[in-house]
Amino acid sequence: MKHVLLVEDDPPVLLKATELTLEKMGGFEVTGVVNAELAIDEIMKRDYSAIVSDYDMPGMDGLEFLKTVRDSDNDTPFIIFTGKGREEIAIKAYEQGADHYLQKGGDTKSLFYEIIQKINTSVEKKQIKRELEISRKLYANIFNHLPDPPTFVIDNNGQVIGWNTAIEALTGVRREDIAGKGNYAYSEAIYGEKRPILIDLVLDPTLCIEDDYRIIRCDDGYFTAEKKVALSNGRKYDIWVKVSPMLGENNEFSGAIASLRDITSKKKAEDKIRRANDYNRSLIEAHIDPLVTIDGNGTITDINEAMEKLTGYHHDSLAGMYFFDLFTDPGKARGGVHKRVMEGTRLMDVPLQVRTATGKESGILFFGSPYINGDGEVLGVFAELHDVLSLPGAEREMLCHGKVLQKCVSDGW
Repeated sequence: MKHVLLVEDDPPVLLKATELTLEKMGGFEVTGVVNAELAIDEIMKRDYSAIVSDYDMPGMDGLEFLKTVRDSDNDTPFIIFTGKGREEIAIKAYEQGADHYLQKGGDTKSLFYEIIQKINTSVEKKQIKRELEISRKLYANIFNHLPDPPTFVIDNNGQVIGWNTAIEALTGVRREDIAGKGNYAYSEAIYGEKRPILIDLVLDPTLCIEDDYRIIRCDDGYFTAEKKVALSNGRKYDIWVKVSPMLGENNEFSGAIASLRDITSKKKAEDKIRRANDYNRSLIEAHIDPLVTIDGNGTITDINEAMEKLTGYHHDSLAGMYFFDLFTDPGKARGGVHKRVMEGTRLMDVPLQVRTATGKESGILFFGSPYINGDGEVLGVFAELHDVLSLPGAEREMLCHGKVLQKCVSDGW
């Protein structure tokens, strides 16, 4: 039930009648007093849901009473009414924190309904405001103590309104030392100097950003980027940054939020892998024999230049082709070669016939090994193809006598 404090200098009989009417029509519990001084005593005794006060009272008038209440940090909904309809009184009432201003007169029943409506509206508004403030404090507390990622928030004026524990640890700047600061204080904390950075593009897309960001994604004010930086504490990092608009009530733009992540270790690992891949690539390309990698489905994933020369197909045509389709006997290439290697068997000197891009058939010897991951799982096949025509004469002759390749004689060996 709402508890209403009624302050009215009417005679006791009229005051009591007003109390009873508000209680009956509005369902309130009403306490009536005849002046502001008594009302202040009542406020000290208990909390009220709302205060309804006359303006024209002996001693302290309604505006002075309102000012006293607000000066004590009391935000109880306050409705002031008067028999005088002067505009300046209404203006002063709202300036001093009144929730509503009503003028006496007219139909009494209608006036009571209006007072009741204003009381209910003011109380509900205050309740919503308090719940919102509690939610904001809760979310702020959660945000500020998030262990990861380092995150900060600025308002529309570029002032820091959020600075969590993780970014404190990253920059060495405490929340209490930067909260409320503008003029690119956040940039100085992170990069060592005050200047527009990526988050400022959310506030003003026309800004000139000097930093060398590698933009990964940009969409409607949302930016994801990577950057090499030397922080103000002297440490050097590779940093991943994501910035986005922050929306307030009614989805109104109210600032921007930025999250940072130290990806130095990730970048070092990627660089190490890249260098290893470059090295492996150079070894593959330097090999004089055709080399090819095949996945578990039999699709060609990589080849060297020698493989292109053997088959007559360009790299882009070979990549993605089924390995089996290169041979005159696809079934043998599938079951007798690829399947066995995928089962973990290393094969050597398996004779096959390659059909080149021009339709020419060429004899090769297949050497294949499984390649596995760290868990020992076979991922695919690494194969080396030896063109029989390129073998030394004695070895080629031995193959002919063994009838490994039946076309030896017709090829003029």
